[in-house]
Amino acid sequence: MTIVDSAAGRILSPLSALIQKPLAVVAGQSPETAHQFAVRVEAPRLTVISKDRRPFTEAERELLHQVFALIRQAEESEARYRELEQRMLSLQRENLDLIVKNRNLTEVSSRDTLTGLYNRWYVIEKLDTEINRSLRHGSPMSLLMLDLDHFKKINDTYGHNVGDEVLKSVGKTLRDSCRVYDVPGRYGGEEFCVVLPETRLGNTAVVAERIRTRLAATEMHFGDVAVRVTTSIGIAGVDSVPEEGTLSPAALIERADRALYSAKNRGRNRVETWDSALSDVDDSTGH
Repeated sequence: MTIVDSAAGRILSPLSALIQKPLAVVAGQSPETAHQFAVRVEAPRLTVISKDRRPFTEAERELLHQVFALIRQAEESEARYRELEQRMLSLQRENLDLIVKNRNLTEVSSRDTLTGLYNRWYVIEKLDTEINRSLRHGSPMSLLMLDLDHFKKINDTYGHNVGDEVLKSVGKTLRDSCRVYDVPGRYGGEEFCVVLPETRLGNTAVVAERIRTRLAATEMHFGDVAVRVTTSIGIAGVDSVPEEGTLSPAALIERADRALYSAKNRGRNRVETWDSALSDVDDSTGH
């Protein structure tokens, strides 16, 4: 039922009382529409008739036209409102779809395609955010840099396909070893990293040791090939030098790298924490 149909039914009684004629509405093509007791109004397929068949005066006809013209305008306004409402709902759906697509695109662009970990650029951005937050609020945060020991030998012995599978397995171990708000990433090649918000250096060493022992204890099988890998890990954190007022992501990464190379120099498959004495450590050791 349209607004005109509904309104016509409600308006007939007061209109009948006003012009003192019993009124009814019939289809616009009814034979009765040709008589003087009928008025074709500005509404689709509607004619108002006087049930007692008394003719309408000109004033009464004008009144009926005006009343039904207003009803018709109301229907058009309602139709425009419904159209606007549907358009708004459509825009909301389109906007939601766009948000989802953008989120998916952001997620894809922040991931390393081989391991599924976060990529280098996302890790650096996250590191910058966490450093700034830590410096503003005085909360600790730490960074692990990990490098697989003698990874080149795996590629040379078994081929790059096996090497890629090893990297995937290491990525899974990192994900399984982290909290939901930690940020594990592949920094490049066989080098990985983990950003640890709200974590002091003492606690970070426990996490690093857990990752190191898990990797060393895991035998990876790829067809007939069985591979074990170990990793050297360096740790640095915002609370490592409390007197400093600022610390950039590049500086923190360099410190963790220095600690990593110290672990390499001291025999590999170990964890080392940065301190100022490592500033001159030789990082030329082969992986």
